[in-house]
Amino acid sequence: MNFHLHRALLLIAGLCVACSAAPASAENPPAKETVSIFGEKELSVPASWKRTRPQSSIIEHEFVIKADDAAEAPSARITLMAAGGDVKANIDRWKAQFTGGAAAAQKLEEKKVGEWTVHMVDLSGSFKETMGGGPFAGGKVVERQNYAMVGSILVDPKGRKYFIKMTGPANLVQANRESVVDMVDGLK
Repeated sequence: MNFHLHRALLLIAGLCVACSAAPASAENPPAKETVSIFGEKELSVPASWKRTRPQSSIIEHEFVIKADDAAEAPSARITLMAAGGDVKANIDRWKAQFTGGAAAAQKLEEKKVGEWTVHMVDLSGSFKETMGGGPFAGGKVVERQNYAMVGSILVDPKGRKYFIKMTGPANLVQANRESVVDMVDGLK
């Protein structure tokens, strides 16, 4: 086959493949991102969450949510990871990261979602954020005023634990709390 004819056929084939990929539209929306828990459950990631590189190697998935599109807009951090330890000990550690919150702002809830036991935690006040290494590695602590956390510990029927936490400015976390609840309700 002639070189130019061969090249023209490859170009036409490439264009056909490119044209056959349907763009996202109302009829063909983009696929929703999901995360897998223990390779057994898939949870839908809310569209408002934007994936980012995890700040720590123990975090499986990390997302941010912003108040608006401005680069300097306040953001909340959302982390997802499998972890161990006693549920109460983990909740107590989260509580210890907050000071000064009103008693009414501290909420604990346990519920069943399908076969899973879910522990939901709402905290607010001044957040002691550990910089550089995560909560167990030490490092500089920065106190963030008027912060909140919505945390959930998902316990599967085998006793394995999976954590979903959103931490950031209180108004932003509270405005997006339902996105965490909706994600957790996906265990049904």
